[in-house]
Amino acid sequence: MVEEVLVRESLSTQEIAGGKELLQRVKRSGIKVAAAYWVRDRTSETGSWMLDIVTSEVDREGPLKLYEKIHQLVLFPSRIPCGLDINIIEVLGLKYSFFKMLKSAIRSEEPRSNVPLSQSIVGDGLFDLYIYEFPATNNHHK
Repeated sequence: MVEEVLVRESLSTQEIAGGKELLQRVKRSGIKVAAAYWVRDRTSETGSWMLDIVTSEVDREGPLKLYEKIHQLVLFPSRIPCGLDINIIEVLGLKYSFFKMLKSAIRSEEPRSNVPLSQSIVGDGLFDLYIYEFPATNNHHK
């Protein structure tokens, strides 16, 4: 049981590569991505990683349309390796509470990319992240 938990804690290089490939497909399809990252709630019993893709299109069109588009991108032209499927992908809008809390927690004057973060406090939770893209935070406007 302990070994199983330790294995689940780490995000594999294959998962990172699969997420990067999907993100490239999402962008090529014309979806404008504001942020993209793997996230794992350390307080959750399952300890599973989720790939979050944040886009303003969710705010405009709703998540269902985006899930449909992304599901097609996962499957075609060829299946993305590492078992990446729609069940571990979340699409968020810019106004979603977790993304807003994450922007408050990750304070950076420069956009962040390809950065692992361990044990980050976001709201009342403790999270591990692997950031593909994350916007700069404008802290001086507080």
